[in-house]
Amino acid sequence: MRWLIYLYPKTWRKRYGEELTDVLKQTDTSFKTIVDLFTGIMDAWNIEINEKYNYGYRIVQLLVAATIVNAFLVSNLKPLGEATGVNIFATIVVLIAMLSLFLSVVTLGVSIYKYGREGFTLKPKLSKTAVGLMGVYGVFIITFLTLIN
Repeated sequence: MRWLIYLYPKTWRKRYGEELTDVLKQTDTSFKTIVDLFTGIMDAWNIEINEKYNYGYRIVQLLVAATIVNAFLVSNLKPLGEATGVNIFATIVVLIAMLSLFLSVVTLGVSIYKYGREGFTLKPKLSKTAVGLMGVYGVFIITFLTLIN
């Protein structure tokens, strides 16, 4: 009956495998135990598969939060006429960061629209492009924060 443990996902086995082995040593082999194990296997695989898609939802939530922070930063910048040279450069940098963030969100949205749930993973090129644009955003926002300090 311990061979049923190998039907669980690898990450699940690493975390709970030893405990389940100990429990199975102490439990009688019965039909109910086998049914419980198979139910647990299906549940573990369901969680494993859905966790990959939940990762995409978390990325979208982070993108939305970053967009709100950037909108706040841009709205508090001085007009270009009153700014010095460094402030003008900082304004340009933050505008590039905002543009890359906007393009990242749009690209990820198109990927989700085109590929469905798979658009949340890094398999489609559009999703990889969205992550790359997020990297551009990160570089420019760090540059902006360095310039204003």
